[in-house]
Amino acid sequence: IKEAAKYQHNTVLYRAMTNLNTCSYLSGKTNVEVDVKSFDELKSIAEKTNSAILFWQIFMSQMALKFWMREYKDVVELSEKHSEKHPSSQQKRVLNVVRTLFEGVAYLNLARDTKQAKWKILGEKAVTWMSQLESMSKWNFENKSKLLQAELHYLEGDLESAEAFYKASIKSAHEHKFIHEEALACELYGIFCIENHIVDEGIEQLNIALDKYKQWGAMKKADQLQ
Repeated sequence: IKEAAKYQHNTVLYRAMTNLNTCSYLSGKTNVEVDVKSFDELKSIAEKTNSAILFWQIFMSQMALKFWMREYKDVVELSEKHSEKHPSSQQKRVLNVVRTLFEGVAYLNLARDTKQAKWKILGEKAVTWMSQLESMSKWNFENKSKLLQAELHYLEGDLESAEAFYKASIKSAHEHKFIHEEALACELYGIFCIENHIVDEGIEQLNIALDKYKQWGAMKKADQLQ
């Protein structure tokens, strides 16, 4: 970011600032070396420059913040608003995989909490697409696919399958070095266990998730989980 600012590479600079906002929030640390613009300031720049890429980066960064803090209703609202304003943009971007993971977990949790069929339908679509991606790249997508399938099985009341898929997601994320997604899978599995009266295992999984989030550097997320 400092080099981009030095040479006035504004496109790179502003996109990097969206990610830095997210990292600063999750880590609980404020960057004092660079004057980082807020999301509102970056949105204003995106509007003035008509930058679809910057709009996308802002959207994904804000969605990430809401997702990691388990504010699933806000995740869905952000997604809906972005799709309304930018209906055809960024559909083939790599980050759309991350969006599908975030949305899928949010939809399936909302389906459990509200019993509304629309959330299950959307969650099932996320599961289907992630399963297709897993068939193309097991390394990158297996853990994400298994986690969404675990959440769907939990929603459908198939607790035995849900437990198996949570464990498979944790194992895959660990083997493929996705420490933040390993933490996520442990967190969701831990919640599953506690909600189904497997308290000791649930507490153990949440403690593992807590440790993994700290290793990732997401101290504010760790504080929230604790």
